[in-house]
Amino acid sequence: MGITERKEREKEQRRNDIIDAAEKVLFIKGYDNTTMEDVAEEAELSKATLYLYFKSKEDLHFAICARAMLILMGMFQKAVSKNKSAFENLLEVGKAYVKFAQKHTNYFKSIIYFEAKELSEMDCNECLLGNTDKCPLMFLIKLIEKGQKDKSVKSGVPSEIMGHLLWAQTTGVLQMANTKKCKVLLDKMNIEDIISGHFKILKSGIKKK
Repeated sequence: MGITERKEREKEQRRNDIIDAAEKVLFIKGYDNTTMEDVAEEAELSKATLYLYFKSKEDLHFAICARAMLILMGMFQKAVSKNKSAFENLLEVGKAYVKFAQKHTNYFKSIIYFEAKELSEMDCNECLLGNTDKCPLMFLIKLIEKGQKDKSVKSGVPSEIMGHLLWAQTTGVLQMANTKKCKVLLDKMNIEDIISGHFKILKSGIKKK
């Protein structure tokens, strides 16, 4: 291995170590209560060195979001089967999203943060926008396209619009399940019933009869 390759590998390792440190701090203290000084201290780096890799706390949060997206993408890919129709696979992908939100709560929260930001504020390369190999939303849209071709999914709505709607609706329901548990319990509603009801509505809305 040449010197250049070794330096690049070391740089990438340092970057990943910083993201690891940022996760530890952010997941415990929360975004608003975390400072770049906190991350530098956790990573055992000077603040100046930290800024060589990430120019702001927001950039760090986007990097964490990128990790979350990659984990979710992996779960989406494992959920689909060649033996099922695109519609059936859409339901499996939806179930995978539920599992992700339940198993990786902090990563799910990072996605919620990502969803709330304006495009102009984002580092699109970091957040995987438009990357069909890494972006769960693009994966969803491609699956809808397949469903419209194999006639298992309704074709009245363009795949891109349907994909964004399904993503937004499911993310909203999962956010409610994660952040409003007390209200749900007080209203005597079961979280699982709410999620199940959401999927019933989706089925009737996208399945081609």
